[in-house]
Amino acid sequence: MNNFIQTYKRLLEQVTPAYYRNFYGNFKMDNRFIGVVGARGVGKTTFLLQYLRENYRDSEKGLYISADNLYFADHTLIEIVDQFVKLYDGELLCIDEIHEYKNWNQELKNIFDSYPNVQILFSGSSSIDLIKGKYDLSRRVILRQMYGFSFREYLEFRTGNKYPILTIKDIFESTSGVDKEIGSTVKLLGYLNEYWKKGYYPTSNTILTYEVFKDTLMGIIEKTIYEDITSSYALKTENLDTFKKIIYFFATSEPGSVSINKLANSLGKDHATITEYVQILRDTGILRFLLIDKSRHALVRNTEKIYLDNTNLLYSINETIGKEIHIGTIRELFAISSLEDSGYNVFYSKMGDIITKDYTIEIGGLKKSSNQIKNVPNSFILKDDILYSSLNIRPLYLLGFLR
Repeated sequence: MNNFIQTYKRLLEQVTPAYYRNFYGNFKMDNRFIGVVGARGVGKTTFLLQYLRENYRDSEKGLYISADNLYFADHTLIEIVDQFVKLYDGELLCIDEIHEYKNWNQELKNIFDSYPNVQILFSGSSSIDLIKGKYDLSRRVILRQMYGFSFREYLEFRTGNKYPILTIKDIFESTSGVDKEIGSTVKLLGYLNEYWKKGYYPTSNTILTYEVFKDTLMGIIEKTIYEDITSSYALKTENLDTFKKIIYFFATSEPGSVSINKLANSLGKDHATITEYVQILRDTGILRFLLIDKSRHALVRNTEKIYLDNTNLLYSINETIGKEIHIGTIRELFAISSLEDSGYNVFYSKMGDIITKDYTIEIGGLKKSSNQIKNVPNSFILKDDILYSSLNIRPLYLLGFLR
């Protein structure tokens, strides 16, 4: 127990957020057990330590532990909680990377029932599913999703300025010129290109060179496959390399109609296996689906296009293997990820590129015409190389201000 305390105190001093994210200010410990879930690298560990720093810095009643600690090879979470309560009258235990712990769902249930005065705040992989779990924690645990930086957050960090959080209506229906102040930011479009390449992951701000950051993202992919997926799914080790091949396939392909049969044939696997693997990669935060219809059921058969989760991953993979990146893919992925990470449902559009909240959106550059959406109501063109709005044309960067 003392080793955990010493590690916690050291991390509390060393891991300090360089930027106070909106997620921190909005978070409330309004349930006994709360899980913060998200892909690797989006800042979950930093958040746990920041929450403890703000609420338990000088108190023994708060503690941080990591579930991948070797201590748990011979010990259990329940033992830690028991000591925490009996020795320190513990109130809040923060458990990082809980999915690394083999029987986490069973033991959380036991802790919930046996230690009614203890609160648990844990972090975990995007693939954690409390609803379908054997021990049904859905009535006991609330999950909060954490994403990487929005463009607004990245811009605030880089410039020191404060910018407003917008809504869809602000962007498409406001007559107040929401882009007037934002558009006057010096080298705004330069920052947008920076964000596409390295701004989604908060860790980029602590890494001195892009080459090292790129290696870090490739490491995230490796750990997601060989640690997160193996701890959550019963798969043979020899099949794990197939996940990497699937990721590289979607990283180097222009988004188009999904052909799982073609992918399965090229990988020498059956359709059912590849369908399952693609779904797993979506669940773990590596891939992102663009659905065909207004169904939230994100299965492969309802998917029109498949992308990497964010533009940083897209850049790092393609630059690592020496492939050219298609700017159209970057634009589409930025738009879709900005909307979805802000809580908006996004669907494939036959008329434009995407539909969200009854707005049909076509995405392109300066020369993009409106021919494709000419007679479509509530339709807009989003362009990545303009600063200000006009008629039914909006700057693409505005979607980065939705959170």
